Amino acid sequence: MTRSIAAIIFLGACLGVSSLPAPGEDLPKEPDLRVVGPASTRQLLIGLVRAMKENKGLNVAIIADATSDQALDAVANGKVGIGLMTKPLTGEDRAQYPDAPLVVIPIGMEAVAIGVAGDIWEAGVHTITKENMRAVYERKITNWKDVGGPDEKITFFNFEQGHGVWEIFAEWLYGDNRKAPIPKVEMVATNEDARDTIEFTPGSVVPVEAAFIDGMRYHALGVDLPKDIGTPTAADVASKIYPIVRPLIAVVVGRPSLAVRAATEYLTGPAGQALARKTGILGLDAVPKPSPPAY
Repeated sequence: MTRSIAAIIFLGACLGVSSLPAPGEDLPKEPDLRVVGPASTRQLLIGLVRAMKENKGLNVAIIADATSDQALDAVANGKVGIGLMTKPLTGEDRAQYPDAPLVVIPIGMEAVAIGVAGDIWEAGVHTITKENMRAVYERKITNWKDVGGPDEKITFFNFEQGHGVWEIFAEWLYGDNRKAPIPKVEMVATNEDARDTIEFTPGSVVPVEAAFIDGMRYHALGVDLPKDIGTPTAADVASKIYPIVRPLIAVVVGRPSLAVRAATEYLTGPAGQALARKTGILGLDAVPKPSPPAY
């Protein structure tokens, strides 16, 4: 780890409860609950802090720049009450912490759409293959006519390496985002920037969180698969048809405390799910149902 989990938790407590006290002032009150998650959950966790304080009178400390593995380690070792992860909990993960009865609570799905400018959509380009999208990403295809569209330059925008949108998008294109080259293209910093770019830049294509696509001012290409067309909708994500996704889960240990239960009930309830969608996360209706056991 590049940062110790102890340092992460201490910083999280400071960020989640209050700023550091001035000399002579009392230390902040010990939080009722600590929650750790990745950067892509920052806005969701900030909303959780506010909701727990306003509705339950609970002080929640957060840190939102941990990896999924750091979040798992923190919750399994009792340093936090909830760890948010953006990957499934595997058998290997459980074997690493044999004394911790890990419980998984689905929160939603992070899905990335391939957003395109309105002129490209209206010209009839509604789908793209992974191979062609990879060629666009690598700047080997630079004109829409090469993918069945108009004779117009492709203007590709990307998120910075390490951003959640980039991670999911590059993972789909290359199977491992560590293998993805970094193209020399203009960058967008937020989903709002990406959405504005789609709307106001003719010929543009921009990865953006699917929850920000409305199908009216902002359009997304379907993924042309061998036997289907996957669209960035909750239904296609839940059916495992759309591939540019990763799960968002909460991991807790054993019987939850009242604070843990309150937080997870909020995250899975109507208000928390509405907040998740507002911050770019598809909700529980996008979570694939468990496969039936094989006999």
